[in-house]
Amino acid sequence: MSSSSQVRVGTLVPFVEGKSGSPSASSLPMPSIPIFKGSNVVGRSNLVAVDKRVSRKHLSLRALPDGSLEVVVEGPNPIVVRSEGQRRKVCAQQRAKIMHDDVLELIPGEYFMKYVNMSDERKSSTSVESHDLKKGKRHSEEDSVVAKRNRQVMEDEALARTSQESFAEESTSVTEVVSSLDSAGSSERNKERTHSVGPLKDVLPLTFRLMRVQGLPSWTNTSTVTIPDVIQGEVLLAVLSNYMVDMDWLLTACPSLRKVPHVLVLHGEDGASLERLKKTKPANWILHKPPLPISFGTHHSKAMLLVYPQGIRVVVHTANLIHVDWNNKSQGLWTQDFPWKKANDTSTNIGFENDLVDYLRALKWPEFRVNLPVAGDVNINAAFFRKFDYSSSTVRLIGSVPGYHVGPNMKKWGHMKLRSVLEECVFEKQFCKSPLIYQFSSLGSLDEKWMSEFACSLSAGKADDGSQLGIGKPLIVWPTVEDVRCSIEV
Repeated sequence: MSSSSQVRVGTLVPFVEGKSGSPSASSLPMPSIPIFKGSNVVGRSNLVAVDKRVSRKHLSLRALPDGSLEVVVEGPNPIVVRSEGQRRKVCAQQRAKIMHDDVLELIPGEYFMKYVNMSDERKSSTSVESHDLKKGKRHSEEDSVVAKRNRQVMEDEALARTSQESFAEESTSVTEVVSSLDSAGSSERNKERTHSVGPLKDVLPLTFRLMRVQGLPSWTNTSTVTIPDVIQGEVLLAVLSNYMVDMDWLLTACPSLRKVPHVLVLHGEDGASLERLKKTKPANWILHKPPLPISFGTHHSKAMLLVYPQGIRVVVHTANLIHVDWNNKSQGLWTQDFPWKKANDTSTNIGFENDLVDYLRALKWPEFRVNLPVAGDVNINAAFFRKFDYSSSTVRLIGSVPGYHVGPNMKKWGHMKLRSVLEECVFEKQFCKSPLIYQFSSLGSLDEKWMSEFACSLSAGKADDGSQLGIGKPLIVWPTVEDVRCSIEV
C-alpha cells in the first residue's frame, strides 16, 4: 500500500525533558513519526544519527479503534512507557498500550516520543492555519519518508523470514532422506559408505550453521543449532578441543556425552580452573593441555572430532564450552561428516586430511589405546585420523601453532598457510582488490609490517585472466562500548 492511500491516525513527536522533569518539545536528531492504520515499525532508520542500541525493528505499533496504540518491543533492549504520571519499563517481546499524550522512551532515559492522536492534532490546528500549511507539507514529506522506511524494514524482515522458511523446507527434505539411511543397519551403511553419521537435526545442504541465541525472536533462530544437535547418536570416541571448559555445564547441556566410552579434552585451562576441571570430569575422560614452546599464547582451537560406527564428524566452531558462549553470543560452526576409508584405501593426498593430521600431531597428546567395534584395538594418535575418507571435503583447514617456524614449516601454519592455499585458487575478475574484513574477539600488539604481511596473505591468488588479485582495503569489525553495554549479556 502506498503512503498516499494509508490512513494516518496520529504522530509520535520527539521530546526532551524540561527543567521541571516533564517533556518539552525539542529539535532532537529524529523526525516526527506518522502512525497509520495497520502495522507500523519504529527503529534505527527513524534516527538521523545511527545508534545501535535502537534495533532496526525496535517497536511495532498497531492502532486500536479507541485511538490508542498497542506497542510490542521487538528489539532486545527495553523501552519505557510514561502514562498518567507512572513510568513503566517494557522488555523484549512484551506489550504495552499508549494513549494520547503518553510518552515513549525508545531507550530508557533517551529518545522521548510523545504520542498525539489525529483528532487532537486537528483540534490544535484550527487556530493556526498558516502555520498548519507548512506543518502539513512537512508531515506529508515525513509521511512519505517514514512510510517508505517502514515498508523497507517489513520487506527486509519478510525476505529474511522467507529465506529461513526455505532453509527449513530444504532441511525437512534432507532429514527425510538421511533418516531412511540411518534406519539401515550399521554394516550396510559401512558398505555404502554413506556420509551420514547420525545427522544434525533439520540438516541443511550447507556445512556452516549459526548457534541458537536465547532471548531472540524465534524466527531469527530458524536453522540454528545447540550443542545436543551437534553431539548426538552413537559416539564411540570424542576429541573436544577448546580454551575454556565448564564441565558442569557441558555435561548438563549435553548429557549424552556421559555415555561416550572414550573422551579426550584438549584445553587451555590452568590454575584453579584446571583443578576444578580435574575434579568434575568423568573418570574415563582424559585431559591434555597442548605444550606452548614460547611464553606467549594459549591453546585456543575450538573443534570436535566425533567418531561413529559409520565414520567421523569434524566440527570447527567459535564458542568456548561454557554457558554464555553457547547461549548468549552470536557464534557459528562448520561441520561435515566423512565415512571410514575402504580397507584397501591407503591414499594420503587429500589436502584436508593432511591439514588435520599435521595439526593434531602438533598437539602432542599422550597416545592411548581403545577398542572400537568397527576398527578393533587401535592407538588414538594423530595418524588414527587417516582412517577416514575426506575426499568429499569442501574446505581446507588452517591451523595455528605457537612458536618460531622456519623453512618449509613457515607455510604450514597461520596466515602463511592461508597464503599458500589461496595461491592455488583462481577467482573471478570481480574479486580483484576486494575488501579484507577482519573479525576477532581479541587483538594483540600488531605492527604495520605484520599487518601488511597479513593483507598480502589474504589477497593471494589470481584472477581468471591470470592477473594478481591485488591487496584490498582492510576493514576491522570491532564492537563499541555501546554494542557491549546493550548486548543481551549486560
